[in-house]
Amino acid sequence: MPRIRHASFSLRFAVLALAAPTAALMAQSGATGAAQPLTPARVYADPDLSGPRARAVKLAPDGTLVTWLRAKADDQRMTDLWAADTKGGEPRLLVDGRKLIPQGRALSEAEIARRERQGIQSRGVVDYAWDEQGRFLLVPVEGDLWLWSRADGNLRRLTATTADKIDAKVSPRGSYVSFVRDDNLYLQPVAGGPERALTGDGSELQSWATAEFIAQEELDRDTGYWWSPDERRIALAHVDTRGVDVVPRPDIGAAGATIVSQGAVSPIRTVLHWLDDSFSGRASGRNRLPLDHCGRAAGFECLAVDEMAL
Repeated sequence: MPRIRHASFSLRFAVLALAAPTAALMAQSGATGAAQPLTPARVYADPDLSGPRARAVKLAPDGTLVTWLRAKADDQRMTDLWAADTKGGEPRLLVDGRKLIPQGRALSEAEIARRERQGIQSRGVVDYAWDEQGRFLLVPVEGDLWLWSRADGNLRRLTATTADKIDAKVSPRGSYVSFVRDDNLYLQPVAGGPERALTGDGSELQSWATAEFIAQEELDRDTGYWWSPDERRIALAHVDTRGVDVVPRPDIGAAGATIVSQGAVSPIRTVLHWLDDSFSGRASGRNRLPLDHCGRAAGFECLAVDEMAL
């Protein structure tokens, strides 16, 4: 009997799931005065049959403002950033993703691969982050960084280069914006001023402040650096993949098959370093983070590479 009840519930749920887009289509047909067939092409066309949906919903640290991503009515793969006061009021558009995309800008292969790993299928504003004090929203759009100020509602562009900026963060006290570009870690003062490169010798095979492929795929870790709460130090990873064997493999797609190079299973060396006051103008140094310097700032967790099952 329990199986019959579960099957009955699943069947009712499936009927309701099918009824939702059908009802939406009937409502649209009623507006035009004529019924229209529900075709596969219409299911995937714009506007979305399910109507506007809120994604990546976040609450400001003080709880007075809620923000979310919403697709445009004429293009469900182009998303904007919206907000509404928690006490009530009409939702308002904060960042129009389409307007901020540079003319002719195409995503790099690395950015396309990163979005595939994160399951991102839209363009425009695909991610954003509050600072810890709720004063700013950091908004990456197609490789560049924008900062929305809650005090005056202004949206300011922080970067303007063709290279991708990934893993952008507002520092804990809101003084800096940090990001990774071309395998090096950079810093941009929120108050204005030139950016600073905290590392300069990063490369595709020896990267700074990025998570290695295994950490992203298997451990769900997309960052490779961490701020200290007082903004005086940054712990960052240095990933060395020079020992990874590269082998050719076929990549089969709708347009045919091509041969691409892919890393095989080999040791990947990751060392944790820290930067001390390197962004305050005082003397600084890059050091490996020893165990007796961790304290509350950082910690280590060792994983056995020969484990074949959880």
